[in-house]
Amino acid sequence: PELDDEFARAATEFDTLEELRADLDRRLREELEAELDAQFRENAVDALVEASTVELPAEIVDRRAAELWTGMARSLDARGISTETYLTMTGQASEEVVERLRAEAARAVGREVVLEAVADQLGLEVGDEELEAFVREQAAQAEEDPDETVGRMREHGAWERLRGDLRLRKALDEVAGGVKRIPVDLAAAREKLWTPEKEKQASGMNIWTPGSEEARTQ
Repeated sequence: PELDDEFARAATEFDTLEELRADLDRRLREELEAELDAQFRENAVDALVEASTVELPAEIVDRRAAELWTGMARSLDARGISTETYLTMTGQASEEVVERLRAEAARAVGREVVLEAVADQLGLEVGDEELEAFVREQAAQAEEDPDETVGRMREHGAWERLRGDLRLRKALDEVAGGVKRIPVDLAAAREKLWTPEKEKQASGMNIWTPGSEEARTQ
């Protein structure tokens, strides 16, 4: 079929091809902005991890790596693929996969440790009302019953885990708010998406890192 207004009316909710194209452009821009924002936030916390002097407990990293391996194996099994077949298909040795997963685990644990330290330093908390409001909002968006969702999460122990996750998200917001964004073209040239903010923010907040002199004097 020709890409014209008739096609737009027949195949979509729009009356004209121009409206359809405008909607596609808007969605692509939103997806790109979301991807860039997520990458920016990851880079911000990773830089804070690198700047910190915290040593990651090997047993915690090993446990997280084992969880990643188990999750990968379950995902493969759900698609009818054994880990042996996966290794053969990808041309990898099991030791290589374990090493890669351990690196991912170390990165994840490092982020959590640093964000926990930031949350402690700034006194960030997630109250019951805030937590319940978040759960109800998410349930409504998923077209689920908010009361049932709240009850289910409380019953199965997910309530406090979510509280911890939201606390880390608050810490990440603070970290991301303490760095300076630069244009994407300049970021690509520098192979970075951000630069550290050298001066105090308007709020007077300094970027603090675990193990810094300030931390040791607390």
